[in-house]
Amino acid sequence: MKNVLLGSAAAALMIAPAVAGPVAITVGGYHNTLFYGSQDFDSNNDASSMNIDQDAEIIFKGKAKLDSGIEVGLQVQFEAASQNTSENDDGVITKDDDQVDEHYIYVKGDFGKFVIGSENSAARMLEAGHDKYLGYSQIGDSFLAGLKVGYTKAEHSKLTGDSPKLTYVSPKFGGLQVGYSMTPSTSNSGGDDFGIENDLPGTSYGVRYKGKVGPVKIAVSVGSESVDNAAGKSREDSSTRLQVTMNRVKFSYNDLERDTGYGVSTSDTFNNMALSYKLSKKLVLGVDVQTDEDNAGDTIYEHSRIGGTYKLGSGVKLTFSTNTAEETEGATTEESSYTAIGLLMKF
Repeated sequence: MKNVLLGSAAAALMIAPAVAGPVAITVGGYHNTLFYGSQDFDSNNDASSMNIDQDAEIIFKGKAKLDSGIEVGLQVQFEAASQNTSENDDGVITKDDDQVDEHYIYVKGDFGKFVIGSENSAARMLEAGHDKYLGYSQIGDSFLAGLKVGYTKAEHSKLTGDSPKLTYVSPKFGGLQVGYSMTPSTSNSGGDDFGIENDLPGTSYGVRYKGKVGPVKIAVSVGSESVDNAAGKSREDSSTRLQVTMNRVKFSYNDLERDTGYGVSTSDTFNNMALSYKLSKKLVLGVDVQTDEDNAGDTIYEHSRIGGTYKLGSGVKLTFSTNTAEETEGATTEESSYTAIGLLMKF
């Protein structure tokens, strides 16, 4: 399969090397700022705090048409408000430098699309969709530090992450698309630290269907991503997603199972459900709930949130939410909550 994918990508690049015109570059992105007040109810560490979180990217896109009509393009994403911090030997905590995030080239035509570079896996690219009633994804957003409890992204982001890979995504056949990714090992090369398993070789596949039945839009997807360690043992994430939209109502469901280790048959399960309603052209309200269970079937994390967005103008939204979370580890339970208001700008 790997040789077929490499050969197909090379053939796509060689079909028509001449470019009909110059590469057109566009600049876009977003900036999301969130101000929140949080409260940790843990009896051993009661503390309230206020903070400001930011999530921002500047995205450069380029594309050109070859003489044959094939499209060749690129994308480079710059993290403009990194939330990562580091601590030196003296205990001084500093904010890490902003960094280049995804960066890749692609070749697109009637044959489908090849993506070469640091991009998400096929399983992530072909997910059925996330409800963004808050302007950002409810599954794995960047604004949960204020909860003071653990939170796991219920998405394909932990194994190969944004490691350099080769991905093929097919054209749509009656609403059906399939994709496959191959990630080589990077253990003997330099570069940024992408996924937590970025030094291991991995593969991924995704299948997604989008269709419409009367006024109801349906999207469903299944995906898998796996890596192999030096001993030849595998570790896998697998997911199922569903999104149903009817007029102003949208429902999303996500189920992710993540192996607890290499070569084991046990896994943790992460479920997320979201429901949103578009009251008007400007106002959207929603609620989402996530439950994490360990391999023994015990609930270790619950998170619920209600909020929405109000459109202030073109590309500008006011976001607001109230959140509660509970984390259980053995006999210890921690509870947290926060209320947040923010401003999301897209350009």
